[in-house]
Amino acid sequence: MLDRLKKALAGGAKAATPTRAQLRLQAMLDALEDEPEQTFLDSADAEHRVDIHAFGRNFVEDCDADADADADADAGNDPGYVLVTNGMSDRLMPAPPNGLPEGMTRGAELVWYVRDLNPEYISNLRWLAKLPAFDRFFLASGHRVPMPEPPLSFCGFQTFLFLSPIYGPDARMLSGVAVDEGEGIATLTVNLISEAEYALARREGGFGELLDLFDANDHPMVFDPQRSSYV
Repeated sequence: MLDRLKKALAGGAKAATPTRAQLRLQAMLDALEDEPEQTFLDSADAEHRVDIHAFGRNFVEDCDADADADADADAGNDPGYVLVTNGMSDRLMPAPPNGLPEGMTRGAELVWYVRDLNPEYISNLRWLAKLPAFDRFFLASGHRVPMPEPPLSFCGFQTFLFLSPIYGPDARMLSGVAVDEGEGIATLTVNLISEAEYALARREGGFGELLDLFDANDHPMVFDPQRSSYV
């Protein structure tokens, strides 16, 4: 698939015009400087198709500029995956009643940092990517989606929290790709929070307090299903 994409993007008289999904994938390849280790294709007959690409990453080498160069080999490795949706932005989210906040866009794709490729990550990520179009709401950094029960069988937390990526290349990953009506594409990271953390975030000023707790507890970039609640 990648060879066909490269040929299409290279042009030529007989080259097919790349699809939006191919353009987004090429932007991911450029930003992450690697090819996905695995791609989870959506159903071929899905009305709103969302594929998911899994990029391998050493989070210490790639993301931690302060990593100790003299650390031992084990401490210098933090392997995992960057899961990125490809297709969520094909359906623009409706603007909030008061209009889009400055600097925000109705196009988005989701990113989830995980240790392994458990199928539960894939199914939840695809469901989340389709949710704004299905339920007609706008999703941005700081927004929460509470679930009636924990969405993962191996984690007790049941509220999804979305944040802007703190790692620059991930935040800018799709900034050069436009969708319908000239909208850009933002990336949002997927996080799970406890009921107590969700209650705090809902209070006036509570979201900022929750982010402070994240900082104080060195909240990991890679999802830890066994972490303790900070509240």
